[in-house]
Amino acid sequence: MEVSNKALNAYFDGIKSMGDSVDEFLCEISMQDKSLTDEKGRISWEDFKLITIAFANRYENYTEIINETGVANKVIKPIFDTITYFVSYSLLFNFFLKLSFKIFYSNVKVSSRKISSDTFHLIFTFDHSDQIFHEFINMYVDLFRTVPMNFLGAKSPSRVKFRTLDNKVIYTVSNPVFAKFSLPNFFYNLFFTKRKYKELILQNIEYSNQLEEQNLELENYRKKLESLNADLNLSNRTLNHDIANKLLSLEFAKKKIKRGEYEQAIDRINRFSKSVLGIINNSKGRSFKHDQIYEFSEINLYSLLLDSVTEYEDLAHQKGIRIIHDFKIDDNLKIYTNKIALQNNLISNIMYNAIKFSKKNGSIVFSAEVLEEQLYLRIIDFGVGIPQEKIDLIKMNSGAIDSTKGTEGEAGTGHGMSIIMDTAAALGFKVNISSSLDNGTSVELSKNIAHEDNDYSNILFLKN
Repeated sequence: MEVSNKALNAYFDGIKSMGDSVDEFLCEISMQDKSLTDEKGRISWEDFKLITIAFANRYENYTEIINETGVANKVIKPIFDTITYFVSYSLLFNFFLKLSFKIFYSNVKVSSRKISSDTFHLIFTFDHSDQIFHEFINMYVDLFRTVPMNFLGAKSPSRVKFRTLDNKVIYTVSNPVFAKFSLPNFFYNLFFTKRKYKELILQNIEYSNQLEEQNLELENYRKKLESLNADLNLSNRTLNHDIANKLLSLEFAKKKIKRGEYEQAIDRINRFSKSVLGIINNSKGRSFKHDQIYEFSEINLYSLLLDSVTEYEDLAHQKGIRIIHDFKIDDNLKIYTNKIALQNNLISNIMYNAIKFSKKNGSIVFSAEVLEEQLYLRIIDFGVGIPQEKIDLIKMNSGAIDSTKGTEGEAGTGHGMSIIMDTAAALGFKVNISSSLDNGTSVELSKNIAHEDNDYSNILFLKN
């Protein structure tokens, strides 16, 4: 069951008339990201119900505000009022009301029945009884009460009663002015042309709504295809980039074999095999960007950080770089995350970049600490640094950026930082990058681990 965004115009105009902000109202109900001001859009009945109840809770006289604001109420309603007074009130209830519901609400059926010369029954039929809510009923009680007040010759508001029966709301609307005789009204009801034209117009509205719904469905399919394509590209980038980095382990293993260091060579090959298999399996299990991309499990963080240092010791040693690790966390600290993604897609890429852009015989500091239940992982190098304009592009995370060669001419793909930002977001880490040209770069990963099941009494807390 869907509602056209056009139904919200009176709400938004009413909020503005009260001197309030529409954006603030939407933020309060966590709907600021939805395109509610696009009149071609549609929202679910549940969202419409939430907005209506929030509007009613905010303004005690919400029914008066709705009836007094909005283009439909200010301009169209007076015209309809005049026409129906001189022609027929049955035209108002039996046609214009149905017309408005066809435009606004997809599955609320409206029927009318003339009980006597001055009384009508107006029946709203919903798909299910749980779709009926009090604030919606009140809006139309107030509307029907004021129906004849703007009509020429009306003396008093209508008397309105309502009752609910299963999935129906039945209004009884009475007013002496409904019985007023007029020749146009007589001839209008005498001839059957009104039914013919009414059905034609309603059919046209129905076809128009169906076409609009189909266009929205096509637009949703297009967005889903874009999301799938983007996710596939991200998976391919991750596979190509991260596995290429892991191939360095095989080169070092070959050198150890030549030197007769067989046990260390086998260890490097086993690490390579385990890492690559994990990266491939993680890529297979990837889902949409806005859902949980990776499968999470409880891991020992201290062991993972030590493995990350060990993995890149050979590459760092080749450039004479010393990796200093300063892990001020408990040996048994466990966090809930995806081990492969954290180690191979996130930390591994940051560590590789730190080595790549460090000067020969330099150093890298890899630290970890917990401050007030906030985990901080920092990798600091003292290399060439990153220009501010490139940091801005990295933070925007709009895809690949121009690759920069390392201090020893190491080539790159331009995808490393994009993978870091995407993986950090998927694992719930915030990324903070600070850099100074010719002085180095600091990449900080932070995450609140208050919900993790740990004994914080064993963790060393330090001040900044």
